[in-house]
Amino acid sequence: MKHDRRQQIIATAMELFGKKGFRGTTTRDLATEADVNEAIIFRHFKTKEELYTAIIEQKAGERDSYHEELERLATVGDDEQFLEAVGRTFLEKHETDTTFMRLLLFSALEGHQLSDMFVSSMAERHPIANYIKRRIGDGAFRQVDPQLAARALMGMFASFIMWQEIFGFKNKQPRDREEVVHIFVSIFLSGMRR
Repeated sequence: MKHDRRQQIIATAMELFGKKGFRGTTTRDLATEADVNEAIIFRHFKTKEELYTAIIEQKAGERDSYHEELERLATVGDDEQFLEAVGRTFLEKHETDTTFMRLLLFSALEGHQLSDMFVSSMAERHPIANYIKRRIGDGAFRQVDPQLAARALMGMFASFIMWQEIFGFKNKQPRDREEVVHIFVSIFLSGMRR
């Protein structure tokens, strides 16, 4: 029960921080939305910063399982299959839960430590950049900075999600996910292959 309540508070905080930002959300707002007493929030999290840290830890755990799957796919050696799995998973994840993308954007705009924490945790393990580096070593990809190449690939998908989910283009210009994945990976590979 205690774990469920903690998860409920984290989920509610993500939603509110994603709508109003960190500064725009009070613990009173959070308590009202989570349908708990404000004291319950402070029993689980001493500060809003501690709550932010819990959100990052939860998302980092989700990302770790995603990274394990990517590392497994990377051993197959099929560039299209690997990169399409990367894109497909990213799109599926953010289409079903736009709160984290919104939360990161608010955090960056507010100059809050969440975006720094998230970026730092990303740098620790980057399976896409590692894959690109390996394929450069194999002679399959041209010589480029693997970190920048990974950012270029993920930038296409992140931009697409922002336009579709945050700016509302999914209602104005709906797109087939598989077509988007295939086109973006095709563009990326055209620029990477030797």
